[in-house]
Amino acid sequence: MVSWQLYAMGVFLVLVAALYQYKEDLSELVNQSTATVSKPQPDKRVIQDSSEAPRPTGSPSEEEPYFNPPFDPNHPEERYSKTGTRLVTINELSAHGPEGPLQPIWLAILGRVYDVNRGADSYYGPNGGYKVFSGRDATRAFVTGEFKEAGLTDDVTGLTPLQLGELDGWVKFYDKDYTYVGKLIGRYYNKDGSPTKEWYKFQRGLADKDKLMEERKKEDEKFPPCNSQWTEKDGGKVYCSDKSGGISRDWAGYPRRYFSPGATTWRCACVNEDSLSSPHLRLYPDCDPQSDTCQIDKEKLERLQEEEAIH
Repeated sequence: MVSWQLYAMGVFLVLVAALYQYKEDLSELVNQSTATVSKPQPDKRVIQDSSEAPRPTGSPSEEEPYFNPPFDPNHPEERYSKTGTRLVTINELSAHGPEGPLQPIWLAILGRVYDVNRGADSYYGPNGGYKVFSGRDATRAFVTGEFKEAGLTDDVTGLTPLQLGELDGWVKFYDKDYTYVGKLIGRYYNKDGSPTKEWYKFQRGLADKDKLMEERKKEDEKFPPCNSQWTEKDGGKVYCSDKSGGISRDWAGYPRRYFSPGATTWRCACVNEDSLSSPHLRLYPDCDPQSDTCQIDKEKLERLQEEEAIH
């Protein structure tokens, strides 16, 4: 009697294991098929495996490159998540750059892709002052103003909670004023559209921003952020107006490098006459102290920063 019960129990366990494995295999098959769902194309190409694709800049590691297969603008393939969200690869986003083969112009911030074509003439097109943001995810540059290639990255490592809060504000701006396209497969979203560890890390960084933002609000009222602009012809510049930094006031101010107490980096601030003697301020090299605009000479600024670090 006992041996019969043991035999029956063994058969039962084998069936359970087989059913579990079947469930796992079926789930994997569904995930693979859904992650590459495409709209029907008259001339549908076979998409190469991601291991054959060029390794994008800023991958989390050499062993784990982002999913970024070659993209042919003549035969574009569209990917969607299970919930119908548009998924965009880095190569596809690049094809929607200011001088790319595809229209409309797109940009990404924190892995969210937007159609910014209606601002092409003034901002994001070939002659626009913000074209460096088009066709890529240059999240970091939105708060640092670093427009060289090294600064045009989606990596926010080392940014303060306040700066992360500013980025969150930029996302809200694009959500309100431009058309949301979908998610960029890369640092913040996996190829199935699910958030990555970096996305959750960013969200955790926002946790302390409310208290810090209140402190920053008071600081910004005294030292409002500058406006910044970059053009291929003139390079970068920072300037002040009576609305720069989104803070309306009855004065414009003068651009200064402002070192917030306790901070290890500086930001551009518009400074009123009454505050020019603050010990936390530094001039921009070769800029008239009484001018509301300063051209940015990166090499001179870097040399000046090195000298200041020594002293």
